[in-house]
Amino acid sequence: MKFVFSHLHRKQRILQAALILTLLLGNALSAFAHETVHIVRPGETLSQIAEAYGTTVEVLRSLNNLGDVDFVWYGQRLIVESDETSPLRESSVVQSIAYYRVQPGDTLSGIANAYGIGLAHLVELNRISPAGRLYAGQTLAVPAREVAPSGPVITADLPVHIVQAGEHIGTIAERYGTSVNALVRVNGLDNPSLIIPGQRLRIASAQTAAPTQTSLYHEHTTFPTTNEKWIDVDLSEQRVVAYEGTTEVNAFIISSGLPGTPTVTGSFRIWAKVPIQDMSGGNRAAGNYYYLEDVPWVQYFYEDYAFHGTTWHANFGRPASRGCINMSPADAEWLFRWAGPDAPGAGWLFSDGSNPGTLVVVHE
Repeated sequence: MKFVFSHLHRKQRILQAALILTLLLGNALSAFAHETVHIVRPGETLSQIAEAYGTTVEVLRSLNNLGDVDFVWYGQRLIVESDETSPLRESSVVQSIAYYRVQPGDTLSGIANAYGIGLAHLVELNRISPAGRLYAGQTLAVPAREVAPSGPVITADLPVHIVQAGEHIGTIAERYGTSVNALVRVNGLDNPSLIIPGQRLRIASAQTAAPTQTSLYHEHTTFPTTNEKWIDVDLSEQRVVAYEGTTEVNAFIISSGLPGTPTVTGSFRIWAKVPIQDMSGGNRAAGNYYYLEDVPWVQYFYEDYAFHGTTWHANFGRPASRGCINMSPADAEWLFRWAGPDAPGAGWLFSDGSNPGTLVVVHE
């Protein structure tokens, strides 16, 4: 009987523990269900995100265990506090577009800093090279803000329309004698069908909203191949372009090697890839040793030179690496899945005759 009692006692304790665990998990899941997650966009800062969601930097730091920093990176998932309309409010504030007229002495980096965005965001917004020269009077698209920054000021003031109940983008465009495309571009609308009452829309004519200049990126007149995938790495533009033959299919702003640790140039093929790995290098005695855990979406194209995702900085558009091609995690994942050798599963994959690596051309 003693055995039976002991057995039943243990069984009772197990059931009690299971009940407590269920209650704890239920509370945790309930709390998680009410959390709102924001995916950081290029150029956003913690203070901008806090303002967009009607919260504070201190709350975001606490929710995400960020410590005493105001640094986030493109693709990062942040827990935020918001009501049901906060995501739409965020879209209308953060993504709307204004125009800045370049002044003598301006630089791309200075303008990007003044508007609280990254250099990569600014050059992609205007389709220009980060190495390009500015000239006084040139017009650049910049994120519109409710309050002008302390540096450059927005010189292209546009009238604002407050969306009323029952209005849609087409009726607003007709009312102001403009086009839907013009309103979409100047306000940076991802989905023009989702405008809501109370939303602020900047009104621009089709001429004002049109791009102010053609792309200044390098355009190929000759191609290393016309019948396979290949990757163009332009170090002067800090840009990677994925091609299928002569057709551009995607492009990314990157960070290549610093002057002391430059990225190798030439024609190569991706010879190995792995979804995630730890990286280390340098020398402790020289004071340049580093150890990085869980570097994502790694593709080696020459010896230990690789494309890979970067979570320790978001300063894309200027050299910042020890020779590798730094990319945002989202961009690196796209390139990893698109480029050969094809990756059927997790773990290391090496190219061979039946599963070749994609051609990589690196140049100044």
